[in-house]
Amino acid sequence: MDNAIKGFLIAAGILGSLVLLASCNGCRQDFKRIKSTTVGIERTITLLDANGKTIKVWNINSTYQTAGTGINFLDKNDKFVAINGTFIIEEK
Repeated sequence: MDNAIKGFLIAAGILGSLVLLASCNGCRQDFKRIKSTTVGIERTITLLDANGKTIKVWNINSTYQTAGTGINFLDKNDKFVAINGTFIIEEK
């Protein structure tokens, strides 16, 4: 068999496997987790007061970590931010 045909068949097999893996929900979550920890995912974090009014909004492209009932993250200026209370995290 010609080397070009072998290479094409191998590439087609790898591509087909990736398409099948990407279609399962658990695999999509794994891919999203990997993307989040490597290149980041755009997120908006909104801190709310007891009445549901916005106190502050951060747009980040980094990961966040939960800490009890709060979260920690780095803002766009690489400043460490720790919040606690009522907040919403939205992916863009």
